[in-house]
Amino acid sequence: MNYRELEIREEQSRKESYRSSWITDKQITDMNVWLLVSCGRSRWKIANEHNHVLKNRGYNLEHNFGHGKEHASQIFLLLNLLAFQFHTILEYCDEEYRKARSTCSTRVGFFEAMRYCLRFAYHDSWSAFLLFIFTDGGLVDSG
Repeated sequence: MNYRELEIREEQSRKESYRSSWITDKQITDMNVWLLVSCGRSRWKIANEHNHVLKNRGYNLEHNFGHGKEHASQIFLLLNLLAFQFHTILEYCDEEYRKARSTCSTRVGFFEAMRYCLRFAYHDSWSAFLLFIFTDGGLVDSG
């Protein structure tokens, strides 16, 4: 295992603006050090953005999922990841979903509105539900 640490300081004040470290099984050389550091920073950026969406954009992912029995935290995390992946696929591949999703300005508002619609009306199918959302004014943008 090889270890690499990066510290970036502001030019004028010399105040630290970024610090991170990585462990890798790759050999670190003068020729590849910046590539390895940029890959490590990119991986961290992707993870942070992904987790930010899961925590703040309607999936309610929290750090306290461990308060259940046995494997509750892993199950809740996997269900959140599965929901996020399905919604991402639907946004790319399902025109009805895209139309319904466009009725709200935020993902959180869309999920809240969907919950509201499901509480007060029966729908024969997923397609009928989405059709209700974007044609019958089933959703009111809540944020």
